[in-house]
Amino acid sequence: MKKPILSLRVAAFSWLFLVVTLSVLAFRQGPVFDSSIMNLLPTSTQQPLVQNATDKMAARFSKRLIVLMSGDDEAAVRQGIRSLANTLSSMPDVAEITWKVENSELSRFRQELFPYRFAVLDASQKELLQADAFTQIKDNAIARLFSPLPSGENNIIADPFGLFNSLALNRSNNLKLQVSDSLLKATRTIQPTYMLMMTLAGDAFSPALQRRLLGTLESEQKRLAPSGIHLTMSGMILHAAAGAKQASREISTIGLGSLLGIIAIMLWVFRQFKPLLLMLFPVAIGCVTAAAVTQLIFGKIHLITFAFGAGLVGVSIDYALHFLCERRNTKASTILPKILPGLLLGLFSSVLAYAAQAFAPFPGLQQMATFSVIGLIASWLTVVLCLPLLTRNDVLQPLPMAVTLDKLRRRFPRIEKNPALISGLLIALVLSVITLLDSQHQNPDDIRLLQTSPPALIEQEKSVQKALGVSSSAQFLLITAPTLEQCLQTEEHLSSQLDNLKASGLLGHYQALSKELPSLTRQTENIHAVQQLYQTQLAAFFNTLKLADSQRIDAISSFEQESARFLTPALWKQLHSSASGQDFIVQSQGPAATVIRFSGTFKPEVKQRLINLADSFSGAESGSEADVYYVDQVENISTLLGHYRSQVMNWVLIAYLGVLLVLLLRYKQQVWRIVLPPLLASIFTLAILMHFEQGINLFHLMALILVLGIGLDMGIFLSETHDAAHTWLAVSLSTLTSLLAFGLLALSKTPVLHHFGTTVLIGLTCVWLLAPMMRKQNSGDVQI
Repeated sequence: MKKPILSLRVAAFSWLFLVVTLSVLAFRQGPVFDSSIMNLLPTSTQQPLVQNATDKMAARFSKRLIVLMSGDDEAAVRQGIRSLANTLSSMPDVAEITWKVENSELSRFRQELFPYRFAVLDASQKELLQADAFTQIKDNAIARLFSPLPSGENNIIADPFGLFNSLALNRSNNLKLQVSDSLLKATRTIQPTYMLMMTLAGDAFSPALQRRLLGTLESEQKRLAPSGIHLTMSGMILHAAAGAKQASREISTIGLGSLLGIIAIMLWVFRQFKPLLLMLFPVAIGCVTAAAVTQLIFGKIHLITFAFGAGLVGVSIDYALHFLCERRNTKASTILPKILPGLLLGLFSSVLAYAAQAFAPFPGLQQMATFSVIGLIASWLTVVLCLPLLTRNDVLQPLPMAVTLDKLRRRFPRIEKNPALISGLLIALVLSVITLLDSQHQNPDDIRLLQTSPPALIEQEKSVQKALGVSSSAQFLLITAPTLEQCLQTEEHLSSQLDNLKASGLLGHYQALSKELPSLTRQTENIHAVQQLYQTQLAAFFNTLKLADSQRIDAISSFEQESARFLTPALWKQLHSSASGQDFIVQSQGPAATVIRFSGTFKPEVKQRLINLADSFSGAESGSEADVYYVDQVENISTLLGHYRSQVMNWVLIAYLGVLLVLLLRYKQQVWRIVLPPLLASIFTLAILMHFEQGINLFHLMALILVLGIGLDMGIFLSETHDAAHTWLAVSLSTLTSLLAFGLLALSKTPVLHHFGTTVLIGLTCVWLLAPMMRKQNSGDVQI
């Protein structure tokens, strides 16, 4: 007797030493987490430039926070915006703040761009030049000179037609703002409203940054409220903070409630703390080992993998509960030989289901499969190697709850020789299949269905967008070409088509680098057009103003000197005024890439026209070296979720066909008693979800794997112990603890957690009800 115990002890300590070693190797520099959902895409299908552009736009949006300050007393609002700006500018969490336009900035803009006034033109002046409306340009210039309204600095010699003044006055700005005594004032609000925009110095998802910055803004709002001033804000940090607050609230309510429920049930059944600790021990070892091995193999762990790994609790807890319940009726020396076949089959069925995902061409699924398989095996080994040692001195003590629960099970109707039950299940099955087949029109993978922000925050976001006359968009055009010059030329060709869509009211505002930095080809055209303007209208202009010929000659000389100046990308990047436009450059060379950003949402027909427009500029057929891609970030993520959903469904089906074949070898004609409950429960669950939810998405299917795993374990353990009462107690406890741990998530307001929890709640309830119906009729059973 001592020798087997000694051998088991050596094996147990060796196993725990391996776990500690793996953990130290993996986490010696701390775990590395990844949160970019786009990194889950198959490497072979990712466009690096599309990924770079998406990341750049996401980073730009996530670090920006817009604050609008409104009130009836304009003087108080102006004082308030100054005070708020001073407070925020002193915070290390704020990298940059924009709230006013200094005269020095206007002077610097003029100083930087005035030398290129003939190459870089305002869009309205360019249209007139292209239409040969030279006389109109001259008349407009004369009218501005005699107008009592200010129109900027006028230099009759250097810029007689005011080309640069037009550029300065109509600087590209998609926000409905005006400069009022150097402050940025919204023009589309009833109350006087001023804007302040800041760029965060850190991550918007940082709890510490959220606490400091939003705490400061909340304090400022309370301070200003007595003056009738209120703040309206828009930015990713607000949504991140709301999500964190909601998660914290749910953890403290749903999470704490489920934990207390599990503790209460285990104490009620076992009347001791020790079984509770023994139940959690293998789960903890499994999760730690899985995280360590995943970190060593992949170099980092995706947060979705970590969240999905929580499903291990529901499956691996089965092994511990089966052991603990059996141990109350079996001696320590004989328990392993008795339950090992069932534990092995249970492990095999679950591992095969998870391992099948490793063959899918998705890095995310491969990582999840690795995490799950390693975690299950580690939990199983901990149960087999450690629990016998930790319970070797426990006395045999049958559980009264096993008898009570077994009496309830014996009252369940059995499917054999029960036409009414068979007919009922067949009708339910047919209706479920019809529901599933009739749901093809739904799009459950739309990422917008996973929106977690509260309605009040969404309304505040819309209020800011309405006040500024702009709305954010997840769509953009990506232009790639061997050089930045070719990207700009392609943008200019695209802009002519986009302007047509805009003029017809189909497209809202859009922003492009070529609006600020014309291609050298376009600059040459502009200079040539201005030369024609000078040749045809300069003399008439000076004659109308009765100016001397010498001044006209000076003007011609100034043009000839300055017309040789071109604003190259290298020169433009050095200008202070180029700071905002550099976000449009994804890559400057090798190859170069730029983006055209849109505002608002599109109708499906407009989206299709943009896709067709992008396609017409791409490839050899267009005769251009440039390629244009229409990118919809929301659709990309939704498509990714759809691919995952299909892959998970396909590989789980393949895995369970393999499980069925293995179980068929052991249980022969009785295999249906094991497979049918989780299979029917899965179909019923999917049909119910399809009817009451907005379709079936990836997170429903991930939860369904948990349902299938626990359902198969239930059938295997019951078959191996010939429907023993303590086994029914074990699988019932496993079901109940999983319902408490995950089923209560159905109450969550976070869509992902709600979908996972709802699936577990419905699925495990169905499995628990169906499993007794498929067992053999015993003499003691009461047939209903």
